[in-house]
Amino acid sequence: MAILCIGDELLDGRVADANGRYLMEQSGIRHWSIGEMRIVADDEELIAEALADLSGVDLVVVSGGLGPTSDDVTRQGAARFAGDKVVEDTDEVARLRARFEERRRPFTENNRRQCAFPESAEILATEVGTAAGFRMRVDERQYYFFPGVRREFRWYADRYLPSGGEADGRVQRRFAFFGLGESDLATRLSEAEEKAGQLNVRVGFRASFPIVEVSLKGSGEDCQAISEMILHRLGPWLVAEDGESLAERLGKRLIEAGATVSVVESCTAGLLGATLTEVSGSSSYFEEGYLTYSNEAKERLVDVNSETLTDHGAVSPQVALEMARGARERSGADFALSITGIAGPTGGTAEKPVGTVHFGLASPEGVYLNQDLFVGRSRRAVRTLSVYRAMALLLWRLEGKLNKYGLTGPFQKMPGEGDL
Repeated sequence: MAILCIGDELLDGRVADANGRYLMEQSGIRHWSIGEMRIVADDEELIAEALADLSGVDLVVVSGGLGPTSDDVTRQGAARFAGDKVVEDTDEVARLRARFEERRRPFTENNRRQCAFPESAEILATEVGTAAGFRMRVDERQYYFFPGVRREFRWYADRYLPSGGEADGRVQRRFAFFGLGESDLATRLSEAEEKAGQLNVRVGFRASFPIVEVSLKGSGEDCQAISEMILHRLGPWLVAEDGESLAERLGKRLIEAGATVSVVESCTAGLLGATLTEVSGSSSYFEEGYLTYSNEAKERLVDVNSETLTDHGAVSPQVALEMARGARERSGADFALSITGIAGPTGGTAEKPVGTVHFGLASPEGVYLNQDLFVGRSRRAVRTLSVYRAMALLLWRLEGKLNKYGLTGPFQKMPGEGDL
């Protein structure tokens, strides 16, 4: 299989490709062997040339350029490649008109562009969006053309793309780790890599901020052996497996424990709560969230003591502890996570530089505390790392791993200065 993504916006940085990545993520499940991926501009001639260059594979998936605007020229490029002409399909015009009427939207003439296809193409019916995809066979090779809108592309890929068989019993495993750099992780896995080479298991590494993913491809039995070696060495930093996200894994653990969680955030300003609730079904375990950017809000919403703020400052373990404890007591949740820090680029001091973040995890047994210093990171990176750290702390608590991370606590009462 080869992937061809089309769009000026992919080349000038306005949009990051997600569709090619989706196919790659699905390759282990669907047993696809992806050998190449290209990105070309919205140019009829370049599209035709790219399709010709990719003719050495059995199947090409094309993403983008099927919309109603003048720069959507994938149809014309496909027709030029196949030696076809582009023709309007009257049935598709009628279908699209009806769809617009259902949505009480005007059908304008430029929408007719979405009803034109290379003459030899097979139109692929859609239940999402407005643009129909199409399929072509050229020299015994299959070419699939799907809309570039992420939701629509995924629907088409799931509906129409054939799987590649059982791939001779080969399987794929993926493990996501947080808290280790790529070089440190690779060093820890050197022995496992050597063993994988002996077993003909392919090991891959991919840094996707802020996690590092390790992938395995090989026979089921051999992959299992290498998986066990990897988890023995890196298990404490594991946050997801086989395509799940950290938030999804945490949600599963909360459901399994019959537990609920609330959050109280300062420097992340709602990002933690938003990430937790991106998961479908999160209403079964997420209680509520507090945005306490100001000191007054910390006092009023989650009962942080004014003296604690005066004596230690908003960015301190003492305040993180009181934030977490107050959120748990106010919400009635089983767990509460707190984040308070300096995301930058301003606000840092010699004692508390930009990137200083304190975390609290209030639990039935008390409050755990953790501190990180995300040095040299952008504001966005500090906030993202903080969200992942907070979620990871709760995940590791639910999976019985917290004692491996140097946390202080759990405190049943306000600790003395020597404890912090």
